[in-house]
Amino acid sequence: MYRSRPAGAPARIGIADVEGVEQAAREFRALDYQYGGGSCHRSVLSRLPKARALLGATVPVRLTRRLDTAVADMHNVAGWTLFDSGSITEALHHFAAALDLATRAGNKELVSNVHYRIGRVHLHHNSAGQALWEFERGLRAARAANSTLAAAILSANQAWAYAKLGRAEEAVAALATTRNEFEAADLSTVPSWAAFFTETDMTATMGSVYTDLARFVDARFAKRAVPSLEVAIRSYGDRMARSRAFCLISLAVNRLLLHDVDTAVDIGRDALVHGRSVKSSRLRDRLAPLENEARRWSGADELTYEIRTMMPAAS
Repeated sequence: MYRSRPAGAPARIGIADVEGVEQAAREFRALDYQYGGGSCHRSVLSRLPKARALLGATVPVRLTRRLDTAVADMHNVAGWTLFDSGSITEALHHFAAALDLATRAGNKELVSNVHYRIGRVHLHHNSAGQALWEFERGLRAARAANSTLAAAILSANQAWAYAKLGRAEEAVAALATTRNEFEAADLSTVPSWAAFFTETDMTATMGSVYTDLARFVDARFAKRAVPSLEVAIRSYGDRMARSRAFCLISLAVNRLLLHDVDTAVDIGRDALVHGRSVKSSRLRDRLAPLENEARRWSGADELTYEIRTMMPAAS
């Protein structure tokens, strides 16, 4: 785990120092959402030593847990941006550091969020069973923290893992649980690491779940995926450019599964246009299923070519 404490720690810190770390984490997270982890992971890593140096200072008792939480979340952001950039081993290294500090702070909500993010790494790299294990650990932490929003995030991603495993009934049940938990959540005070999970993001996740059920279980699930994805695409603004591009890719896949080739090609091209502003290796990976499906259709030849042209640049 990441335990080293950089030299040069200040003798004593105050609230402004902690707020500076919290603000940095928010700003880097916003850059990641809009431009991808490749746009900011080096900046996050260069900022981390300064944040960790604060752990070696004399800290007022009232700030110790808040400081541990703030630095933990900086590691959380570092892990996510590295994951999005394709640096998996380093990402997991920073998530482990985040778990260490969040646990020390007693912040179960953040512990839950880190487990969610570790699970997403496994889910993206075709280890849905390992992802489920992380999501379950995160769900236990969310419930211990009495956070229904954190629980909703974990339940939604459990549904996604079930879909990738072809377990349709469990996936649909987990989506119902997600909806109930989200509707019960107190959204008046949401920590920055969970603020992404709005009604829009929940709808997008549902679309992603139905997309994988359509791919791995029954193509008829595409009819459920399409409305959710279309709503999410309309709702995502420019600040969530990566998420919108992901949804466009999934929507194009579903249109192909529904034999609507011309529409799929148009949407796929739109996804490529939106994706050009995003530095994300995950974007490249998400294009692979669209390319595979497009190759089955003679009317999608140009889209297949354009995807192959873009994929090396997507990282």
